Amino acid sequence: MSELAKYLNRHIVGNVFGKTSIREAYATDRSILHETPRVVALPENLDDVRKLVRFSNQLASKGFRLPVTVRGTGLDKTGAAIGDGLLISLEKFNHIEEIDPRSRLVRTQPGITLGELNTALGIEGLCLPISANPNLTIGGLIANCTSDDAANRYGGIFHYVERVEVVLSNGDVIQLSPRGARAVANKKSNTNLEGELYRMVERVHQKYYNTIVDLSSRQFNAAGYATITMAKRGKVIDLLPLMFASQGTLGIVTDVILRLEVLPNPARKMMVSFHDDRNAIRFLSFVKTLNPVLLNLYDLRIAESASQHGKKSKFFKSKIGNGLLVIVGFDESTHKSSRNIRKCVEALPNGVYAITETNKNSADFQEFYSSLVTFLNDVPDGERTPVADDVFIPAVHFGEFLDKLKELEKTLEMELPVYGSFSASNYNVRPDIDLTTADGRSAALDFLRHYGRIVKDCSGSLTGGTPEGKVKAIAMPSLPPEERNLYLEIKQTFDPNNILNPGVKLGADLYDVIRHVRTSPAKYISE
Repeated sequence: MSELAKYLNRHIVGNVFGKTSIREAYATDRSILHETPRVVALPENLDDVRKLVRFSNQLASKGFRLPVTVRGTGLDKTGAAIGDGLLISLEKFNHIEEIDPRSRLVRTQPGITLGELNTALGIEGLCLPISANPNLTIGGLIANCTSDDAANRYGGIFHYVERVEVVLSNGDVIQLSPRGARAVANKKSNTNLEGELYRMVERVHQKYYNTIVDLSSRQFNAAGYATITMAKRGKVIDLLPLMFASQGTLGIVTDVILRLEVLPNPARKMMVSFHDDRNAIRFLSFVKTLNPVLLNLYDLRIAESASQHGKKSKFFKSKIGNGLLVIVGFDESTHKSSRNIRKCVEALPNGVYAITETNKNSADFQEFYSSLVTFLNDVPDGERTPVADDVFIPAVHFGEFLDKLKELEKTLEMELPVYGSFSASNYNVRPDIDLTTADGRSAALDFLRHYGRIVKDCSGSLTGGTPEGKVKAIAMPSLPPEERNLYLEIKQTFDPNNILNPGVKLGADLYDVIRHVRTSPAKYISE
């Protein structure tokens, strides 16, 4: 490994490390897995990335295996940011290259975090309206097509990416954006990999026409390469949609142009606690029609857990009890936000009261969010295990989902409080599981199996909020043969030698996942 690192260091400006301690630092992401790479590379520029990928591809063509895994801040929860080959960290690709306030566009590298980007854009009165962990990178948001809390109002990351630069599996660099008939004809006439990609899109749209039509009629699902449905519109071909939710299996994004929004007004919020799930669901359904920027819910046991660690919100004067806490936010004009808040208050059942955010209690609202972090880290030596975060549950089945979770709690004899976004239909359940024991690791896989069945029974999807990666993939039902063949043809065209994250998505293997379940607790990470 040290010889391999030395060889690569002679050919790139950045650094390649074979040292055990450094390799171990990149052996975990936020998932339940642990997988140590052979070498870790920190490229400095585009040419470095091209050389590293080309090297891996050339080895594969000669029968040697050194697959490539790309990583940002390592917050992937599905095991897609770790691998046993060449791990390329884009942490140095973290610069904003150009801001055009008049056109509301920004050109940036993929390693910059959402928080860093929005801090810089705020000076210009602009923002990328994504309500997600500020430590996520732009590249990570694209690779996972993350469903954020404000996605119902603003559309999510998919709607803000104008163009990307991508390094393909053979080291070629291409720009992805919509191409008209003449440009497509020129691309297809090329004998290089880019030309084959454009020919592939037309080929699969003919070959798998019925499957693609069926996919187009479904609720969005990040499994496989379902975004192929958006790659062809009439005579226009756009390869860009295929990068979303691809988790580094089709190419490496090295540059991004994003469309921006004017910085909205600070959200006007209100908080309500319900001790009856049916009342809560009726209220949530009504509020969703008002198009809030925020419509989040939390099992009250989350607040109860945080209170035991000194984080009891001032909103709870007495015992917290069981039920759901709902937080609503509107970021329109002051008048319209106030009017919508009044409508929400009027829709409350008798005996249920709301607390509206004011200048005086704003800090108390913020303190509740910090109580979620307390809950997620209220287990010894680490974070509550994110076995299967970001699942999609249709609003009409949310009550059924809650009932089935209560049944599962009895079956598994563990508490399973839920939190998430009702407006985005995106939810998380964090069981208290000790991965340092064999029984705990078995319990994690058992929970995943049962939980996957519940999500399916509620007409939901494990991959409605983020893709399958490695972990979710093993709990998902098998894809129909035609759909799987479609995805395999896409993967094989982009990556003929199967060097880009081969153990992720279609390549995930149950026994490989079981073998790499981590034996150490997850480190503290803020939500």
